[in-house]
Amino acid sequence: MRFLPTIKDSRGRESHTLLFVALAALVLIYKFAVAGLQLWGVTFPTMSATEFGIAFGAVLAVWLARDWTEKTKDKA
Repeated sequence: MRFLPTIKDSRGRESHTLLFVALAALVLIYKFAVAGLQLWGVTFPTMSATEFGIAFGAVLAVWLARDWTEKTKDKA
């Protein structure tokens, strides 16, 4: 029995990692969009383009590492 949700990758296999990468990317994009915004007296912390790029690169590195290890497993 599986407890974690999954989405299908490009090969048609279910992937837990891809789901979490997609969610993390959406959260980062949202955070970057509302950075510095002030609503009802609440100011969201600022986020520079450099911080966004570093964080997004780290998230994509997880996905790329997963894809690379899957390809090396297929070759062996």
